[in-house]
Amino acid sequence: MGRLNEIISFIEHDFRNKVIIEPEKRFPKLRDSLFDVIKTYSPGVIVKAGLGSGQLLREMAAATSTYIVVVEPSISIIREFISQNAGDSSTERIHFINGEFNAFPIDYYAADLLICIDYLDFLESGRVVDEFRRATQFDGILFIAGTVLSDEDIDGLYDDFMKAVFPLHNDYYLRDDLKTLLDLNEFTFIKGHLEHFSTDLVRMVDYFTGLYPNSGENTLRQIENHRTEYTDLYRLADNTISEPYYIGLFMRRKPEK
Repeated sequence: MGRLNEIISFIEHDFRNKVIIEPEKRFPKLRDSLFDVIKTYSPGVIVKAGLGSGQLLREMAAATSTYIVVVEPSISIIREFISQNAGDSSTERIHFINGEFNAFPIDYYAADLLICIDYLDFLESGRVVDEFRRATQFDGILFIAGTVLSDEDIDGLYDDFMKAVFPLHNDYYLRDDLKTLLDLNEFTFIKGHLEHFSTDLVRMVDYFTGLYPNSGENTLRQIENHRTEYTDLYRLADNTISEPYYIGLFMRRKPEK
C-alpha cells in the first residue's frame, strides 16, 4: 500500500472516530477562531484542506453564504458526508474535490481563505505549504491549526512517542519553527495563540494499536523512562499530558515591485 493510500485509510478511520482530526474537545476554540477570521476578512472563496470531522464544515456552511470548496483525499468520506447531510440546503452549497494536498487541485491564487486543521504532521509539510502558497490569493489568509511541541521540547520527545504509535506521523513543529516555515513560503504572521488540551497517552496508544497492531510496543515504557521530562514539558499526571495546540493566522505576501 502506497503512502497516499495509507493516509486515506487513516483519515477514513479517524472520520468515524474523531480522535485526531478536529476532535470534539477542540471544536469550540476552532469554531470561535475561524468564525472571527471569516467575519474580519469576508473571504469570497474559502478552501478547506480536508473535510475534517464534518462538524466545523457544517457550521461554517450554515453561518456564511461564501463559496466553499473542500479538497478531500477520500472519496468515501465525501460520499458519507453528503449522505449524512442530505436535504441540508447549506451543506448542499459545498463544492468537493477529491484530491491530495501534495498536488493541490486548486488553481493559482484562487483561495481568499485557506484552512488546514490537524493534517500537517502526517503530510509532507514543506511540499504541502508550497502548494498552499500557490493556491492562495495575494493578501489572502491561511488559517492553520495543529498540535505543536512544547517550546522547551527541543529534542522532540513527544515526536518520538507519536512516531512509535502512529507510523504515518512525520513531525510536530515548535511554534517558532512553524512560523519560520510559513514565512519562508511568503506567508506573513498576523496572530496566533496557544491552547492546551488534556490527552491520555494510554488511550492514544490503544487507539493507534487498533489501526497498527505493533505500534504500541515499548511505547508505554518510553513514557515511564522519561516521566520526569514529560512532567516538566507536558505536565504529565498519571498518564495524561497537557498537549500544546497552536492556532495561527498568516497572510500571503504580495511580491515586491
